[in-house]
Formats: sequence, structure tokens, C-alpha cells
Amino acid sequence: MTTDAWQVLSRSLQTLRAEFDNTYGRYNGLAAPGSPGSMELCEDRGLAGEWGARPVHDAHLAAISPVMAVMDHLDSLGLLFTSPGGLMASHTVARGALDIATQPWFLLEPGIDARERVRRHMNYRLQSLKEQSLMVADLEASPGAQQHLQHLRERTEQILRAARHNGFSVKGKTADKFRPCYLGSSPAPSTTGLAGQIVAPGGSPLGTLLWRATSAVAHGQAHGLMMFCAEAPGAPGTGPEDHFVYRQLQFSPQEAAQRCAGAPLATLSMLRRLYAHCGWPADNLERAGSELARAWLHISGMSRATAA
Repeated sequence: MTTDAWQVLSRSLQTLRAEFDNTYGRYNGLAAPGSPGSMELCEDRGLAGEWGARPVHDAHLAAISPVMAVMDHLDSLGLLFTSPGGLMASHTVARGALDIATQPWFLLEPGIDARERVRRHMNYRLQSLKEQSLMVADLEASPGAQQHLQHLRERTEQILRAARHNGFSVKGKTADKFRPCYLGSSPAPSTTGLAGQIVAPGGSPLGTLLWRATSAVAHGQAHGLMMFCAEAPGAPGTGPEDHFVYRQLQFSPQEAAQRCAGAPLATLSMLRRLYAHCGWPADNLERAGSELARAWLHISGMSRATAA
């Protein structure tokens, strides 16, 4: 692959970002009149409580805010593809984009009502409060730690009281050291589980494989570094008794398109749900998405495999 292949991958991400920016700017980030998002906002008053005066609006904002972070990650990924110093950081950024995209994708699932969307949002909040509590507990001796812990407990109790007031069932115990309480029949889903669905809905293992391909947890430091190594062509041999292999760091556009594909694919799935929820026209999004898919399939070599 030539340097031009890196530019093609980078431009495809820039084109998708430009389309999102144009549409978001045209609507100022607001749901269009008559869209599912705008109609749900009318249900705020019926769900108000200690967790907030506008919980439906808060759930909407909780889905919108991470979208910006995902798009910023795509910008960074495109820059790394054309940067001499972007060899290994690209995998970390791609993994971050995929991880972040799962939350708005889950919150914006079509076909659910405002009540379910609030439940999902509050479960994410309860999970976040529990994670903050664990971090503060590790700093127990530091000044203000106990006050901070008390504040987190109070915020948790406010959510649980509001949930019960609005007829939600509450599962779990606040005294549990690690697991958060949750509303309804299920807690906030794991990123691993959502990664498999957002990239390739329908039970395909592709999403999970792409998530693991960029995962420092799955590969570990040594294995992760080995992903970038290959035998150096023309390396001098020293005989069959030699136990050393000459290797070189390398990273091709083909490998980048194969290993980092989870980021743009997850972003597309996320944006499709966002556009549908907000009632934004999606023709230009689908056009940019098709161009991106063609470019990444071609450079990864998967288009040839599909044709065969």
C-alpha cells in the first residue's frame, strides 16, 4: 500500500465528520419538530423528581454529549493515520471511539419510550456514582474524601427515591461495595456486549473481534507490541542454530483498516440512531457512510475476499 492509502482512510473520516458538523449546525443540535426526540420531551413533567426537573431532556443530552467525543476521536484517528508518530496510538484512539459510541447508541435505541430511555440514563448515572465512590474510597485518608463520599451516597439515594416515586423497581443494595443499584430488570450493559451489537447487529462476532483487536486488556503489553512486528525482508541469517529473528516495526494501511474498522462502523451506527431520533435528514450521512465503507473495505482487502 502507498502513502495515498493512508490519506484515503483519513479523508473518509474527515468526510463523515464534516457531514455531521453540517447537519448538527443546521439544526443547532435540536430535534426537529415531530421527531421522536421532540415528542418525548413533552413527557418531562410526568417523570420529574429528585433526579431532576427534566429527566427526559437530561437523557437526551446524555446521548448527545458523547457523540461529540466520538467525532473528536475520529478526527484524531485520521490525523494519526497521516502522522509519522501515529503508529500505535491509532489503536488506542479507535478503541476509545468504539467504546464511547456504545452509550449514545444504546440510549437512542428506536422503538423505546421516554420512560425506558430515562431508566437507561439513570442506570448509567448510578453506575458512574458507584465508580466515583470506589475511586474516592481508595483516597480515604485524603482531605475531603469522606465529604465527597457522603455527597455521592446522597446523589445515589436521590435517584433511587425518585425512581420509586415514579414506579420504577430498584434492584441491588447501596451497601454493595462494587455493584451499583439499578432500575428495572437489567443494569447498564457492558461495553463488550454493546460493542458486538453496534458494529454488526444480528449476532455476528465481528464487533467483539474488532473491539478486542484494539484492546490492551485482551492483548496485553507484549502481545500488543507484537501486532506491529514483522520479519524484516532481506535480514541476514546466521545459520540454523541462531535463535534470534530479525524483525522490524511496521504498520500498513491494510492492517489499520482491518484492526481499526470498529471505530468508523460504530460511529455510523451511532449516527444513524441519532439522526432518526432527532428527525434529521440522513441522505448525506448514508452517502458519506457508503464512501467510507467502500474505502475501508477496499484498503483492508475485504472487498476482494467478498467478491471471491
